Amino acid sequence: MDNLPFWISRHVLGLWAGVLVLALLVADFAWRRARRSRLAATGRDGYLALRLDTATTLLVLFAALFLLLAWAVWTRTALVEFDMALAQALHDGLSRNLLQVVAVVTHAGDPWLLVVAACAIALALALRRRWHLFLPWAVALGGVAGSDEAIKQFVQRPRPFGGHGFIVETGFSFPSGHAAGSMVFFGMLAWLLLRLWPPQRHRDVITAAVALIAVIGFSRVVLQVHYLSDVLAGYALGACWLVLGIALGEQLRRGQAR
Repeated sequence: MDNLPFWISRHVLGLWAGVLVLALLVADFAWRRARRSRLAATGRDGYLALRLDTATTLLVLFAALFLLLAWAVWTRTALVEFDMALAQALHDGLSRNLLQVVAVVTHAGDPWLLVVAACAIALALALRRRWHLFLPWAVALGGVAGSDEAIKQFVQRPRPFGGHGFIVETGFSFPSGHAAGSMVFFGMLAWLLLRLWPPQRHRDVITAAVALIAVIGFSRVVLQVHYLSDVLAGYALGACWLVLGIALGEQLRRGQAR
């Protein structure tokens, strides 16, 4: 167990690629299964519908995962020790050239960039009076931004090495805002595009969203500006708001249809 952080640091690129491939395979499998089971019965985009019971189950699971990670960090369990050992191993073992490449990738999830893009999309939806899309978009993006910052201030976990790494970040570490923000922004953007674009382009949309979410989140660990548990908690928190946003959007869509 003591050698595990060192082993991960030696194989971090392969593991990162493995996580990405696994995420893409799971997303593609879920898309294919949903499409086969619902398309014939509910119309061309019926397989996109999120049932209320499914949304509730997902919300409970993601919330439980987040609370478990928060408890582990707050009570300083063995997970905290593993986080610190992994961050140190990455700090000692990764080259500057590799970190330069990863730093370019991680900027795709910068909060200021997501805020500007989110506001532009919200404005476009409002101007076109797509309120059934605007409201869930605003709730999900606003909710994750506010809750992430509030939790950071409550937990007050210092960043690895005081924010030291190839790029320097300020503020607290838990949970990762890049992971949470990319989960909600790209997840909600994918949901919007799935509703607005023809089914022939749906697989490409899902693939791009999952790839961006996976790459951005774990880039924070590689750059040592977040611990692994920060990123996992960010994903869990973002997933909660993503499910809430999509569930709200689906309820509004059904109400509009009626």
